[in-house]
Amino acid sequence: MAIQYLNKDFTQLKQALVNYIKNNYQNYTDFGPSSPGNMFTDLSAYVGDILSFYTDTQVQETLLLEAKEYKNILPIAYSLGYSPKVTKPSTAVLDVYQLIPSDAAAGFAPDWRYAVKLPENTQIGSTSQPSITFLSQQLVDFNHSSSFDPTDVSVYSYYTNTSNPMFYVLKKQVEAISGQVKTQSFTFSNAQQFQQVILSDANIIQIVDAVDSDGNTWYEVPYLAQDTIIDKTYNISVYEPNYSQYNDQAPFMLRLKKVNKRFTAQFLDETNLQISFGAGTTGKDSELIIPNPDNVGLGIQDGISAFNTAFDPSNFFFTNEYGQAPVNTTITFTYIVGGGAQSNVPANDININQQVSPQIDSYGLNSTAVQTVVNSVRFNNLIGATGGGPGDTTEEIRLNALANFPTQLRNVTKSDYLVRILSMPSEFGYISKAYVVQDLNLNADRDNTQSLVNMNPLALSAYVLSTNTDGKLTTANQAVKQNLKTYLSQYKMLTDAVTIKDAFYINVGINFEIQVLQGFNAQQVLIGCIEALKQFFNTSKWSVNQPIILSQVENCISCGNVNGVAAVKKLEFVNKAGGVYSPYTYDLQGATLGGIIYPSLDPMIFEIRYPDNDILGRVVGA
Repeated sequence: MAIQYLNKDFTQLKQALVNYIKNNYQNYTDFGPSSPGNMFTDLSAYVGDILSFYTDTQVQETLLLEAKEYKNILPIAYSLGYSPKVTKPSTAVLDVYQLIPSDAAAGFAPDWRYAVKLPENTQIGSTSQPSITFLSQQLVDFNHSSSFDPTDVSVYSYYTNTSNPMFYVLKKQVEAISGQVKTQSFTFSNAQQFQQVILSDANIIQIVDAVDSDGNTWYEVPYLAQDTIIDKTYNISVYEPNYSQYNDQAPFMLRLKKVNKRFTAQFLDETNLQISFGAGTTGKDSELIIPNPDNVGLGIQDGISAFNTAFDPSNFFFTNEYGQAPVNTTITFTYIVGGGAQSNVPANDININQQVSPQIDSYGLNSTAVQTVVNSVRFNNLIGATGGGPGDTTEEIRLNALANFPTQLRNVTKSDYLVRILSMPSEFGYISKAYVVQDLNLNADRDNTQSLVNMNPLALSAYVLSTNTDGKLTTANQAVKQNLKTYLSQYKMLTDAVTIKDAFYINVGINFEIQVLQGFNAQQVLIGCIEALKQFFNTSKWSVNQPIILSQVENCISCGNVNGVAAVKKLEFVNKAGGVYSPYTYDLQGATLGGIIYPSLDPMIFEIRYPDNDILGRVVGA
């Protein structure tokens, strides 16, 4: 008898077992309800059914489109080049102030010897959210001023009965993200190939650095075969004697740097970040390198052509050595945790000096003046922090990974740009909605010969929106947009020109009337309709420039979707603007044509900002 391999459920397995026994053990015929034969076939079929289920489930969890478990979909996403986020921090632009005394010997000009420095990751607290900490993302050097990083100077106070300034106030701006700095150390004895350790903490945003007990820095790379990173250095004479005269336009210089001490970081779940090291087969020191143009595009050493060898143009140096394994050392990881929607604090809220340690060379300076200067350092955010939110859901990881894979580290199509915008690393801010279109302003005057000469047909506009503390749509602040522009520059085509702009959000309300079928509770039916509309207009389901189709809205609360509805008698949309709503008004009636409320020519999105207040329904009679 041929064995059937497709019978997987309990009934089919049992019947197959009975048939097998009948064919191979003809003397056994007792299959009654209480017989031993029935018991054994039931037990075997039960075990087979359970094993079949678990086998199918395990296979399903290996497929991106079918996987359900968060911890299973993570490695699939990483294999496709997408790095999921477990949290999203908010970003803000902070005004930083300090007092500086005047120098009588220099005509009461600012005495720049008292200008302080504030290191990167200086901690500033929130007034409304004491548990929320913000970290500065750049060094603040009041003694350095450029068009890129200006220092504003104004008189703070005068000597009594004179016009001579006594103190000046200096002002600079710095970007900040919500988060707290933590450290965790791991000790390694013998070298092991591809050794792994776990950073266990909730809401890890990013790894800041990793330094071993010998003072060596270990570098994070996307995959261990990549042995080069793009490193930035301050464009000052100490580091860049040949380029420091251009630091007004270029405060940082980028260099390709070969690193043998490297690691990868991948989340296993929401609270465990796995660190993986190399095989330990290379002993080369880190060094600045210049790629050999003869080998670029070949993917192999010595310029020998092999067209079946893949080559990543973002990585000039491919190696099978995979970096060093740590040995006889302790590596301390410094990382940032935090984020979430609660970190979207309002304006004028980030002003608590938590761990602020101004740096100043006090040699030869007045100690009282030094203390006054150090104590004078203040912070404030004139615009609320935005972009904070929860990490990627399972469905978001699935969709982002699918969309991320075809881009292959470059932006070519509109979809490529959309995916890249929405996958910007969380430490740089969070873009909630995006829309990409050819920049019509740059390509408008096609009848003008001069305009045609200067026109870039590859000019694009990226319209973006972020979210506030309550998860409502808002414009992205300048820090987020600047981060996005910088981020996109790594992936855009050379000839592309991308402009980051604000999309508009239009707040609307709904007034509706329904008839209720006889025998149904009118209040319960009305509540059901309101809940259905809340789900229909959930902001996460809407895209920029998506129209409101009235028939779809009406169908949402019709008798086919909400039990007890006899008919929808009225459906009206109203514009909500000003105050707690969007500052933009919109003529909904003028934008309605053929039962569709169309968006404006300028990219925009419709939002019901406060569903509990803005969706109003009423039950009417026949």
